[in-house]
Amino acid sequence: MKLLCDLLSEGAVICPLSESEKWAAIERCIRAIPAISSGDIPFEQALESIREREREEQTTMLENGVAIPHGILPDPAPLVCALGVSSDGVSYGPNGEKAQLLFSILGSRSVRRDYLGCLAHIARLFRGPELKEKILAAGDEVEALRLIREAERV
Repeated sequence: MKLLCDLLSEGAVICPLSESEKWAAIERCIRAIPAISSGDIPFEQALESIREREREEQTTMLENGVAIPHGILPDPAPLVCALGVSSDGVSYGPNGEKAQLLFSILGSRSVRRDYLGCLAHIARLFRGPELKEKILAAGDEVEALRLIREAERV
């Protein structure tokens, strides 16, 4: 399984994320993914795959202020990820819950094992509040990415 820090580049970490509405924040995160900004993966296709997932399933918000909007793209597409960090939180859940960390993940069926592993890995990393709180206190993208790298190398 790939480490989260290997999927995230500095350009794919938005710290701070200024958008406070769910879809605006997701769109901003998706646009930060290098494969989207380069045109290798069409933005509209990526956004629609996440919208489809959100319509069919329950919210992708974990109980600790971490959200993982994700979608499946047509093959072949690599596993890609972006992170938005919002101290104020993004209005995300149906009951007014706020997401402070927003991991947007995309991949195709050919990378399904890594895709599912990444979702589970994020849920494990952020089971407790410690790492999330450290990332919220990070001053910029470099520091946020360093904290994730440090947590994964333990």
